[in-house]
Amino acid sequence: MGGRTELAEDLVENILVRLSVKSLIRFKCVDRSWDILFKTPAFINNHMQIHRNQDSVLFSDIGFDRWLILNKNSKLVVDTRDLFPEINSEGLYDDKTYMLCHCSGIFGICVFFSKQFNRGENNDHKLFLWNPATREVKVVPPPPMPYGSHCYSLDFGFGVDPNSNDLKIVNLIVYDKNNHPPYAMLYNLITKSWTRITIDTIPVDAIGNCFYRQGFVANGVCYWIISKGWRNGNENILSFDFRNNQFHILKRPPTSMGYAYDFINEFNDSIAYVVHHSDPNYHFSLMVEIWILEEDRWTKKHTFPPFEYLQGLYAIWKGGAEFIGVAVGGATFDSFNSDSQTICDLGVSSMFLEVVHKYVESIASLSF
Repeated sequence: MGGRTELAEDLVENILVRLSVKSLIRFKCVDRSWDILFKTPAFINNHMQIHRNQDSVLFSDIGFDRWLILNKNSKLVVDTRDLFPEINSEGLYDDKTYMLCHCSGIFGICVFFSKQFNRGENNDHKLFLWNPATREVKVVPPPPMPYGSHCYSLDFGFGVDPNSNDLKIVNLIVYDKNNHPPYAMLYNLITKSWTRITIDTIPVDAIGNCFYRQGFVANGVCYWIISKGWRNGNENILSFDFRNNQFHILKRPPTSMGYAYDFINEFNDSIAYVVHHSDPNYHFSLMVEIWILEEDRWTKKHTFPPFEYLQGLYAIWKGGAEFIGVAVGGATFDSFNSDSQTICDLGVSSMFLEVVHKYVESIASLSF
């Protein structure tokens, strides 16, 4: 009587996996076995699966020094100026372009500097990995780049190999002229090394220009939306599978006209392409369709009535019941309910328009 009762290990793990990352960081000091447990792939994956229903969305302001995390019950502003001093503290970084990918609670960030750097000396862009929940940042050495940076464009992707849980970064290098074939550089965080990948199986003229220099990651595959020109019928999607390190080409949905707000995302465990196009019968309104990828073919699953005064949608929210977007001239983000056609002000300034990503917090460590 009165002695300490030991809980079964599986019961303890079942309790811990339901806690927030903030709580887990505190508790890893309680018992060394817990610290080891929190680093296992099984625990990390189970934790994300349980917390993915929080429907969190992460926004970034134009300067990328403030981020806002929104979920059903709260809003949290995160100041990242102290996390990325290489970017935010020196004047020579003022003219820069950001490319981001989100996968499994971790953001891959590529910062491309437009001037004040010596071209061709491997210092015109920097790569970071960032876990917002743990505030951990990892600097990744850039790959060897071709001489004369003005001769090529760089497209960026980041993801996880679902088979091995390895984190990988892919840089796609496409020359401005077709006299050089495109190729990719792949970084593996386990081996800490870059590997060159040839793209011999894809015609050079099939790649063209990416609307978004960063890729969209879903189910272990990174997708870039491609266009060879406005409405010329030659639109593609370039994909990179992190499981076998292979590139593939597939067509966009047939109704996609290359609208700038189109995006790819996960939707009820499937890969979805959200198509925007204008409704000729309504001024200042957009029609929205959701297409699902099934065996390399797009199937239209949902068509929604025109959203009046809609500038663009940026994220699927609450399992597809709502979208997050901005109205024409709107000062804040709104949620657009596709069934009731109602609009709700989320109280998030449209100054946070630079990046909008669905987000699931993760305990995954960036230390290898």
